Amino acid sequence: GPDARIVPVHPSDSALTDLVRPGDVVDVVAASDADSQAIPRVVATGAIVVLVSAKQKTQAATNDRVVLVALPAASANAVAGAALVQTVTLTLH
Repeated sequence: GPDARIVPVHPSDSALTDLVRPGDVVDVVAASDADSQAIPRVVATGAIVVLVSAKQKTQAATNDRVVLVALPAASANAVAGAALVQTVTLTLH
């Protein structure tokens, strides 16, 4: 809708970027890197995958692939903020 925003997500499990496809519906879950006692939390539900970045041709040690998801503005901002300070992953519907 007109309120939708696109937000990049770098899933902690790089295998997810091979599994999700544009049009998939996912939830975004975040957990603290620093506090092993922290309980993971659902940051946003019902995100629609818009784009999954292509695999790099070289075998890089780092995972720089990204999944772009569409969400309402408030949820997109929550996901963007969580991704700055927490590990983020996706659950597939």
